[in-house]
Amino acid sequence: MNKHSGGARPGKSFGAWVGLAGLVLLTACAGPKERFVLLPQPDGSSSSIVVKTAGGETPLTTPYASVETDGGKAGKTLTLNEAQVQARYAPVMDNLPLRPRTYVLLFELGRDRLTPASRKFLDQAIDEFKQFPAGEFIVIGHADNIGNDAFNDTLSVRRARLVERELIRAKVNLISIEVIGKGSREPRVPAKKGVPEPANRYVEIKLR
Repeated sequence: MNKHSGGARPGKSFGAWVGLAGLVLLTACAGPKERFVLLPQPDGSSSSIVVKTAGGETPLTTPYASVETDGGKAGKTLTLNEAQVQARYAPVMDNLPLRPRTYVLLFELGRDRLTPASRKFLDQAIDEFKQFPAGEFIVIGHADNIGNDAFNDTLSVRRARLVERELIRAKVNLISIEVIGKGSREPRVPAKKGVPEPANRYVEIKLR
């Protein structure tokens, strides 16, 4: 998960941003006033930050929550909406770094063939990738716990390689691409050995 915070009122400084546990750290010259706006995570879910001043701490816990600080004191917390943030802070939003994203694709039992739904999802993801600047891709293959470890390790790599080929064939902008096979060692859903679990036959695409 990735949490971002950002924003500045026109004519005022872009405030200092403290990032912890996956938050992005953004800084600029501090002025007499700073405004903090909490952005949602890529999937739209909430993140949180705490704005610390000499007067105390102000938590921001909902998407587009905002607070302005002045002279070491925090003002009243406000909640903006997405349209207001985009209109007010467009130059800042346009220059934010690409937020890391993760995509999960499912595969058929014992094969390096995508399920029909994941085939469609991959095509949609590729269209999305083409809208981004060149990125670093990590493609991680997984298998459910059927068969021996050697088979699952090989199968997980084959699945990841298939996705790699699809990205290259589609001419997605790449800085780099890394392929990893995890076998059955990192299941998404706990399952006994020898019991099929469709959710564990997957490939993760991590884009950063």
